[in-house]
Amino acid sequence: MSRKLKIILYTLLVIAILVAIVLVLIFKTWPEYQASLDSSERIFSMSDYKTAIEVKVPKGPEFFLIINDKDILSYIFIENQESSIIANQDIETKEISIAIPEIIEKLIENNELPKENITVINYGDATTFKKTVELINKILQEKNITCQMIEEENTLQSKAEELAWGATEDREILWLLYFKSRELIDEIPTESTSIEEIPENIVITKDMAEIYADTIYQKLIIYMINADVENQEINNSNMPIQYIPGDSENKIYPTSSSWYYIENYKVYAEITIAGSQNYTFCYRGTQQEKKEGTCS
Repeated sequence: MSRKLKIILYTLLVIAILVAIVLVLIFKTWPEYQASLDSSERIFSMSDYKTAIEVKVPKGPEFFLIINDKDILSYIFIENQESSIIANQDIETKEISIAIPEIIEKLIENNELPKENITVINYGDATTFKKTVELINKILQEKNITCQMIEEENTLQSKAEELAWGATEDREILWLLYFKSRELIDEIPTESTSIEEIPENIVITKDMAEIYADTIYQKLIIYMINADVENQEINNSNMPIQYIPGDSENKIYPTSSSWYYIENYKVYAEITIAGSQNYTFCYRGTQQEKKEGTCS
């Protein structure tokens, strides 16, 4: 066998191995990561979006319902802290005939549904919107609550203008709504560990930190593939690295000094894990091209 042919065969073998690794990340690691998240914090995917409906209660909760083509409530994007009562309540992934009544009941239980009115805004599919309005009216009647339903139409582009966002594409606007919701959820008072804290009983060695950093880097690759991101600047708000856990229990996160960017479908990152000391790893486009220490 000639030297040239050997090089070609070795190259094909390396490519096959890389493809296999990516497939494992997509079909195994990604679902496991999604399953580890609370219901309102699942990573957004355009494949789960057909239409959106916004609900506004005067001086109360405001939130988006993201619905897929099977009339399943894929996501709830909250817009203010008053909406926290429906965040992470395992309402998502249910058919809207079940999810909508659960949402309205949560509002009623927490005295967040006034007798005056409630505004429901359609951002797409008229049939799903009509079904949602009927479901809301039905539960209100069952609870003997008199509340005027105000129905409106809007576009995601108009919503972006209201929020002074420069985004114009549906995908980009929905991602921004998702991240705004995640930020609000992170601000909900909780006894859980903050992303800058490491529990005292967790001792992180350099080897453990490297495993956590590699896990975070792999999730960045999965995000890039799933969202089809070819290029993304270092300070972009899409998928903040500080929100990506390195462990299955969601206790180990990168420090605020960590960063990444995407260029030509390659992820470049500097990931720091805090332990008894800080451990930093630099990824120069692939996990194989990793070095300990800061990127220079």
